[in-house]
Amino acid sequence: MANISFTRDEAILALDVLHFADKLRLNKESHEIAELSELLNELPIIPLSARCENFRSKGGVNGQLSKFRSSYNKGKKDPDVGTIFYEVADEFDGRKDELHKIARAIRKNCEFFKTATFGSELEGEDFPEGALLYHLHRVLETRDGRKIVRAENCEICHLNLSEIYKPTPGNFLQCHLTVPITELNSSKHYAADDFITVCPNCHTVLHRNRPWLTKDDAGKILF
Repeated sequence: MANISFTRDEAILALDVLHFADKLRLNKESHEIAELSELLNELPIIPLSARCENFRSKGGVNGQLSKFRSSYNKGKKDPDVGTIFYEVADEFDGRKDELHKIARAIRKNCEFFKTATFGSELEGEDFPEGALLYHLHRVLETRDGRKIVRAENCEICHLNLSEIYKPTPGNFLQCHLTVPITELNSSKHYAADDFITVCPNCHTVLHRNRPWLTKDDAGKILF
C-alpha cells in the first residue's frame, strides 16, 4: 500500500517544526522529528485502513521536510514532496508566527482530536487552519450553541428567515462561535457572549473570512 498524501493539517504541523527547529541538526533521529512522527500517527485524519506499515515514520517525515526545504529554497518543486507543503508555505510566507499559532492550537487540543472521527470525505480540509480545528469549531458550535437563546433575525444581514419561509417550521438561524480558531479550547464551555445568531449564508461567509472576526466586527462582511 502506497503512503497516502499529506493533508493540510499535517503540512501545517510539519512546516511549523521546520520553521522553529534547529535545521542544522534536524534529522530522523532528532526529537523534533520523532515527536512529529508520533503526533501524526496519533491524529485520526487518515483512517487506519488507509495507512501503510511505515505510515508517517521518522524517516518518511524527515525525508519530506528535507526534500521540501532543499527544493523550496531553490524555487522548485520536488515531485516526491506533497504539493500541500508548497501551497501552505506560499500561503503563510512571511507569516510564520501565524502558522505557529495554528500548529500550537492543534497540539493543545490533541487529546480531543484523538477521539474524533472523520468520514470518507474530510470536511473542512480547505479550511485555512485545517480540518481538525474546523471540526473542533463545529463541535463547540453545536455543543454550546444549542443552549443559546437565538435571536429572531440574523445579526449580520438582519433577515428573519422564519418570516420568509413561513410554511416550513423550525429555526433556520444558526449559532456562530466568534472565538478565534487558534484560541479554541476543547475542554472549555463557551457562553452566550461568545456567539452570534446568523443565517446559513452569513455563517458560511464568516467561516471563510480572514482574519477571524470578533463579535463586534462580524458585521464587516457586508459592504
